[in-house]
Amino acid sequence: MPGQRVVWIVNHYAHHHERDGRATRHQLLAEHLGDHGWRTVVVAAGTDHPTGRAHMRRGRLRERWAGAGYEFCWLRGVDHRGAGLRRTTRRLADIVSFTVLLLVPGTLRGLPRPDVVVGSSFHPLAAWAASLLAGRFRVPFVFEPRDLWPESAIGLAGLAERHPLVRVLRSVERRTVDRAAHLVSPLDGVGRYYAERGQPRPFTWVPNGVQTDETGAGADETSTADETSTADETSTADAPGADGSAPFTIAYIGSMGPANALETLLDAFVLAAGRAHAAGGPQLRLRMVGDGADVGALRERVSSLPSAPDVIWDGRVPQDQARRIGQQADCLAVTMHDLPLYRYGVSMNKQYEYMLTGRPLLVAAPVPLAPVAAARCGLQVAPDDPAALAEGMLALAAMPAPDRDAMGARGRAHVLRDNDYRALAARYAGALDAAASAA
Repeated sequence: MPGQRVVWIVNHYAHHHERDGRATRHQLLAEHLGDHGWRTVVVAAGTDHPTGRAHMRRGRLRERWAGAGYEFCWLRGVDHRGAGLRRTTRRLADIVSFTVLLLVPGTLRGLPRPDVVVGSSFHPLAAWAASLLAGRFRVPFVFEPRDLWPESAIGLAGLAERHPLVRVLRSVERRTVDRAAHLVSPLDGVGRYYAERGQPRPFTWVPNGVQTDETGAGADETSTADETSTADETSTADAPGADGSAPFTIAYIGSMGPANALETLLDAFVLAAGRAHAAGGPQLRLRMVGDGADVGALRERVSSLPSAPDVIWDGRVPQDQARRIGQQADCLAVTMHDLPLYRYGVSMNKQYEYMLTGRPLLVAAPVPLAPVAAARCGLQVAPDDPAALAEGMLALAAMPAPDRDAMGARGRAHVLRDNDYRALAARYAGALDAAASAA
């Protein structure tokens, strides 16, 4: 559109509904930024998160996709499916490859020249490279931390502040922030975090949100279940309990990696299912929807336990199918580890997607999830505590169905009002406008 400015958003793992069967933050923002004078180019890798699957055709260094008012440019990545050391090594290679390709002259030739460059830090090297691109084009740089580094490495990997990797990440972070004209983030405490570290910057909070088109992105895509899922397991999800009654179903939908604390969820379910059976209560069922590096270990964790038949592994499914599963569940689980870094905010997509389904949430987290607390649409218990989470499962199972329905309805109304991506795009555009005007 004539007169529009151009923003490049560099996000290593940006999802696209036609390629991945689901759309997330940056595609959904890009669809509406054009209404506010910004044409978006999302620069991402040709690998998917969390599966690690490489999508690009052999021999291609990059691929482009153009839509109405925005486009994607994918750079060749390194397939890192699998587990263990091989996956870790190849994932690091994918990160390095994407960073290098961003900076190789000519890789991005032919894209519309940016007026602002955004660096989104799923990992810090992508945002750092984006800051160099902004300098190359002499345009403002906006830093969008969605995970705090090296705080994530310290919290999740147990690294000490003096560890060489932490020192490198800290240096990369400081240099990236130094170049930023503006900060934008789904973490509401990011501005405070950098101010505390002596790097105050103008900050705009843009939370994650929901696509309110009920048709669901990727509705025509085929399910990409993990390789060990079976049709028998999927059909079991809809089977009645042992006494012929409908079981009380708890669902988890999302990535299955170290940050998701799913060992706590599984252990809690085993406890709750055993207590419910002993007390003559309802049969409990757990649906695990998604994939990631920890799937194999998680399945092994429960495979020999009495509750194993009541844990259903759906694998990865398209976004519309995931929403249907959520709508059919009695409650949806969010589990997190007890880490100090969460005091600066929580950016996970699932809390908003869960609320959109109209079902109550069961949250095990070290801090209140702001939208869940504001909408009063769930129960919260202590993190990393299977006994507390089991009590939460049993409390929701014992709650009258109309009360659960009312909780879920409050959550859905909240996200439709406050987290529609059309409204969030206006807020995001405001941050871009501020950065551009400060140049």
